[in-house]
Amino acid sequence: MSYDPTLAGKFDLIREPDEVVSWVGKPHFVPYLISGLPVFAIGCLWLAFDINLMRGMHRAQLGFAVPFFALHLFPFWGSLLYMLWLLLSFHNVMYAVTNKRLILRGGAFGAGFKSYDLKQLSGIEVSQGPFEKSVGAGSVRFTYGFTNSSEGRTTPRQERFRAIDDPYAVYRQVNEIAEKASPKTAAQPAGK
Repeated sequence: MSYDPTLAGKFDLIREPDEVVSWVGKPHFVPYLISGLPVFAIGCLWLAFDINLMRGMHRAQLGFAVPFFALHLFPFWGSLLYMLWLLLSFHNVMYAVTNKRLILRGGAFGAGFKSYDLKQLSGIEVSQGPFEKSVGAGSVRFTYGFTNSSEGRTTPRQERFRAIDDPYAVYRQVNEIAEKASPKTAAQPAGK
């Protein structure tokens, strides 16, 4: 696996003194941007539906229709904003694996961080879609337990390292350090 010390320095602001970064990566641009296409496609279908509705309206109804459809087209506007956010945030997106947690860095105008304790990880998966495979990349997805403080319940959530190089090696590394960090179960007595 590749390790770029210049990228690792981007995590120094939140890294603890005894925390060791073992892997850092950036997504590939095209697969990262293409990951937003399903949302954009849904927005375009919504736009086509609304345009079809507007064509069937009489001119007398347009006074009401224009403001209504400007609001009703929110899924289309939202999909455009999401694609713009992916485009603007790409320069800040980086992922890191440390001996204590997984860290995701992102943000369109400034860097923001999300970190996930290794003890809370489960369901670690690796995948390689056709666009990712074309550039030798893939994604590592993991589930973590998110505790809602008001309800006291743990809700599973998913996050992923998207369109990274050498995804199978990263998957093995994350799996290995998550197993080491998870609480050990007591040895069970031998069966009868």
